Amino acid sequence: MSRASSEAAGSAADRLAHLEAQNLRLQALLGSARDAVVAMDQDGLVTDWNPAAERLLGWSRDEAMGQRLSDMIVPHVHRAAHEAGLVRYLHTREPHVVGRLVEVEALRRDGRHLAVELSIWSFEVDGRMHFGAFIRDVSERQGVRAALRLSEERYRTVVEHLGEGLVVLLDDRVVFANPRACEILKLPLEELLGSDYLARLHPHDRALSAQRQAARLRGVPVPELQEMRCLRGDGQERWLEVHVTVTTWDGAPASMAFFSDVTVRREVMDALHRSEQRYRAVIEHVGEGMVVVQDDRFVFVNQHATEIVELTREEMTGAGYLERIHPDDHPLIEERKRRRLAGEDVPSRYEIRLRMPDGRVKWIDIGVTIVPWEGGDATLTFFSDVTPRKMLEDRLQRTLEERETILASSIVGIAFLTPDGRFRWANQAMFQIFGVAQDGHNVSSVESLYLDREQYLCVGAEVAACIREGRAYQTELQMRRVDGTRLWVSLSGKAVSLRDLTQGTVWVMMDITRRKELEESLQRTSSEREAILNTALVGIVFSAGSRLLWANDKFIDMLGYPRSDWESRTVELVNVMDPAWEQQKHLVRDELLATGTYADERQLRHRDGRVFWVQLGGRCVRERDPDSGVIWTFLDITRRKKAEVETREALERQRELNELRTRFVSMTSHEFRTPLATILSSAELLEHYGDRLEPQERLEIIGSIQAGVQRMTGLLDRVLLIGKAEARMLEFKPRRQDLVALCREIAEESQALRTNAACRFELRLPEAPLHGDFDDKLLRHVFGNLLSNAIKYSPDGGLVRFVLEDGPPGRVSAEVSDEGIGIPAEELGHLFESFHRASNVGHIPGTGLGLAIVKQAVQLHGGGIEVDSAAGRGARFRVWLPRGEA
Repeated sequence: MSRASSEAAGSAADRLAHLEAQNLRLQALLGSARDAVVAMDQDGLVTDWNPAAERLLGWSRDEAMGQRLSDMIVPHVHRAAHEAGLVRYLHTREPHVVGRLVEVEALRRDGRHLAVELSIWSFEVDGRMHFGAFIRDVSERQGVRAALRLSEERYRTVVEHLGEGLVVLLDDRVVFANPRACEILKLPLEELLGSDYLARLHPHDRALSAQRQAARLRGVPVPELQEMRCLRGDGQERWLEVHVTVTTWDGAPASMAFFSDVTVRREVMDALHRSEQRYRAVIEHVGEGMVVVQDDRFVFVNQHATEIVELTREEMTGAGYLERIHPDDHPLIEERKRRRLAGEDVPSRYEIRLRMPDGRVKWIDIGVTIVPWEGGDATLTFFSDVTPRKMLEDRLQRTLEERETILASSIVGIAFLTPDGRFRWANQAMFQIFGVAQDGHNVSSVESLYLDREQYLCVGAEVAACIREGRAYQTELQMRRVDGTRLWVSLSGKAVSLRDLTQGTVWVMMDITRRKELEESLQRTSSEREAILNTALVGIVFSAGSRLLWANDKFIDMLGYPRSDWESRTVELVNVMDPAWEQQKHLVRDELLATGTYADERQLRHRDGRVFWVQLGGRCVRERDPDSGVIWTFLDITRRKKAEVETREALERQRELNELRTRFVSMTSHEFRTPLATILSSAELLEHYGDRLEPQERLEIIGSIQAGVQRMTGLLDRVLLIGKAEARMLEFKPRRQDLVALCREIAEESQALRTNAACRFELRLPEAPLHGDFDDKLLRHVFGNLLSNAIKYSPDGGLVRFVLEDGPPGRVSAEVSDEGIGIPAEELGHLFESFHRASNVGHIPGTGLGLAIVKQAVQLHGGGIEVDSAAGRGARFRVWLPRGEA
């Protein structure tokens, strides 16, 4: 029994030790738990309180143990319910809260409330009920839930009031749509939900949309933003801008599409794009370079500017605007830019230089103005390459300076006289010959240099006769210097222009006093003659019977042959015109027999083959006896002849330019005078009698003003068109078209514009179309002008015929003929010149530009134009054009 008692005591001790170990493990577990763990008995007193409860609720274990739990952690407003619930459970054992996870509000020691998650369980010990609870702080989670609910409410509000339509597509069906989507699509929500979205798209956009939708759901990257057309419920077609993204809807992949109606924006953008294209076309095809400079950088550059500057657009916009400007012109550019931006008045056009990388210099003519550009001021500059013109100006200036130098330094006196015999210009040699002061103040007229008035009038009559016959006047006579001393002069003169005698005369004068003295000395002594002749500044030859018997050193030098080669040689050795020399010899001999002298300007050949001009003078040793021998003088006038030719050419060019300017001024003044007079008279009628005129009369007067303006506008358009044509800037834009239809339309327009004409009109066109590459705008100028002229210059009526034919192969021909006043035969060669009008047009209005434009337009097509006409017999114009077939 003792043993049994010992064993029993030992077993109890073991169980107690085991229970204590379990209790320690339980306490350690509760102490390390992150959730608060509390326990109370059925009286509501705290029986356990772990460290997490201390941290959460603020009460220490010692303070909590044995205290009433409801007084510590249950808020005052819930305590009665808590106590009632405890009593109810103890009586009924019905678990309203026990065994469930609930969220309630707890009270901390510092009085703050916090949301907790509560899990209560019950257990019985020695017949008394005990309760345990896990308490977890869920304040943060509840905050998240509250924020989530708020976000959801806001999201719903945003979606409902979104400015864009929003739909969700699941299996190609609409499963959600906001009110704005219904409004844009003009469909009620009930009809939109569940419908196939492709049915709402334009048929042309369905395939692309379906393809992108399938790719998007497969995860293949596709553009999120696109524009497509939809068919609204009211039947209208509208453009939508759609942004689509992939989302999840009820656990399945879906597409969320945001869209807005951009129809108006697209129409505006299309109109803006068309406008921009037209603007860009004008800018890119303008005949000048165009740039915009802002903040010392190019912000706009057209194509022509890049060609002139020889940089790409990227290079120009990336570099400063002074990149190509010549360094010497930088100060001028900068100064004018500063003053222009400051509002000062500076020249808008001037010329500057560009320096190319290879060292070349280009001259450009620029025009600058201030323009607004993207909210700021900028300079708009137009410029053109004037390098060729500057080179011509420099070359012309040098040429004129050279000629001036030649004329001024010539040993021969040269003078230009006015028609009344006054000096217009004279070189230094001329002044020296006659002792005239450098500024010419001591002589007013050439008459004072003659021996007497009789001699002056006699020479004047001979000069006038030569000018009438188109010949140069040459003579040798005695004249006098300003100081009264006499001198012999070799005088040669001619009209500057036979067509315009107001330009005066040009004269070459040589002081031949010395020569005359030498001639007299030759008669006295041959030795003196030899010495004198050999020192002369002109070539001198003595010949007899075409044989050169003697020549001075100057003549030998002039022709380059050694003196030995001249012994017993004839003049054929140096004469250029060998085939005609026999005939020339007879003419020279006849002149010597008739007058005893001979003078001419002739070309001679140097030994090295060079040809040069000489002024040739011959005199018989015995009066009018060439067989006795002739003394010849040769003066090298090659430079003078060259200067004369160049001067004549320059004067001829100036004359043509003056004629063109005169015709233009005459034409424009005449053509503008009639419409301007009409406009003025109509305006005066309206001003003085406007309140008394009938409405119909006022409309007629206003119509006459408009007609006058249209007439002047048409004239200016034709002047600009011929200007473009002569500057080779006339645009040629052929396209494939039917020439028969075009000619029929032009003929109908011409007849419609001339409804009051007395002409009969005959139009013959092929029945089949004639297709080819033609510029219809240019051909309207061609055939419209020809038909208009045929009607206009047939004031008495008659038949006007317009015929179009096919052939020969690859070509078409057109003929316009009339029975009008015709064109004088001698004027046909000038018919296609600008501003030229036939002399028989009378008072028929016209500008003289139409046929010049016609010829330019035909030549641009690669064709030709012929005319057959005579005064009073009408005119026939025949045009042929290549068809331009492939």
